[in-house]
Amino acid sequence: MTRKPAIEDVALQLFASEGFEGASLGRIADAVGIRKPSIYAHFRSKEDLFLCVFKRTLRRKQYMLLRHILQDTARPFEQTLRELIERLMDDHESDAETRFLLRMCYFPPSALHDQVMALVNPFFAQAELGLIRLLEQPVHSERLRPEGAQEAALAYLTVLDGVMAEAIYTTRAKAARRLEAIWPVYCRGVLIAE
Repeated sequence: MTRKPAIEDVALQLFASEGFEGASLGRIADAVGIRKPSIYAHFRSKEDLFLCVFKRTLRRKQYMLLRHILQDTARPFEQTLRELIERLMDDHESDAETRFLLRMCYFPPSALHDQVMALVNPFFAQAELGLIRLLEQPVHSERLRPEGAQEAALAYLTVLDGVMAEAIYTTRAKAARRLEAIWPVYCRGVLIAE
């Protein structure tokens, strides 16, 4: 049985809690129950391990986001999008993958900045396109202001960024307070007044 998944799982936990610099290969190996040189049977370096974990986590989170958005496309999009922010705030507190991903999107290791951003930027570009496609569906687009789906999607990502930055830097309670304040403004800004 390969230890590669176990190494990745432990590395994820340590990268999420201590960052790239704080998570040593020695501590990862000890937590897995192997010797440090055994890690090199699966990964060329700490940087290689980090990037493998980052790619895996990005794929999983992308799948989760897509599944959330597509679970019920007939309900009001603003409900789906708000619930997504709330879920991400909850996940930031309880899920190492979300903590890791958010931490590394905001604070990538300086030595891996370009490689991380080369993965993150397409991820956010795809997220924006997915949101635009959702908002372009007739059931949603007829409720949007003339500026339409593209503006609503970009504004949503800006709201999401602000709320999640608050969750990362402070607490979930403060992030929730920020969401409560901005959400009605977002909805008034993108929806046609009824």
